[in-house]
Parts: sequence; C-alpha cells; structure tokens
Amino acid sequence: MAKRMGYQGLLYHGTAGSSAATLLTKRVDASYDIDVEVGSTTSAGSGTAVPINTGEATALTGKITFNMIHETSDASLVALIAAAATGAAIALRFIRSTGLLGLDADCIIKVTQGAPLKSEQTIDIEVVALSNSLREPLLNA
Repeated sequence: MAKRMGYQGLLYHGTAGSSAATLLTKRVDASYDIDVEVGSTTSAGSGTAVPINTGEATALTGKITFNMIHETSDASLVALIAAAATGAAIALRFIRSTGLLGLDADCIIKVTQGAPLKSEQTIDIEVVALSNSLREPLLNA
C-alpha cells in the first residue's frame, strides 16, 4: 500500500455559500478532525448493580486546523484574516488525498499569529464552527 504524504492533502477556500475553489498553495501543515457528540442512553436498570454507561451518536463535528507562512502579498491569507476579523463565514474544503473524503462547509474561523524568535512568522487558522446559514455542511463528502 502506498504511503500518503501531507502535501497530498488539498485545502481550498472561497466565498461562503459555494464550494471552495481557490487552492491554498501557501499552507504548511493541515489537520482534519472528526469528532462525535454522544447523548447518554444509560438507564438505572433494576437497581441491583451499577449501570453501564451507554450512548448514541447525536452529532458529528468536522474541524480543520492549518497554518500558513505570513506573507502579506498572499491574497488567500488576506481573505482568511479578514473573515476571522469580522466573524464572517468562509467556504473551506479539505480533501485528505486523492480518492479520500474530506470536508466542504462554510466555516467560522479564528487566526493566531506566531512570531518565533528564530523562524518565519506564521498564521494558524482553526475552524471554530460550521455555519449552516447558506448551505448544508458536507462531512466526508
């Protein structure tokens, strides 16, 4: 089986309400997380033994985190920073690798700027929420 390398993951951004189409070529590292929210279905039973904790999935959450080298001439980075500064939704699409599924959603993001003493400045971008205001989020799409 062929190894999958980090550079094979593709990350796109765009205008909220449509599938993201602009490839982020200046991104460095990216991470795609899927989390499951679980509602408890635990019941007391007969009261003769401690109940076993059970649950069922009630919601899925997709999250992307990535960082980029801070270059003020990068139009994509400027658009991402502007979206974070205003709280506006921005379309993000992450494809884990050719033939693998990912995330396509309008997202609310936050940015953090790193300024390490002995390295280049970076911008860390994190999805804090998926927005359903314009289109339904697609997880594993």
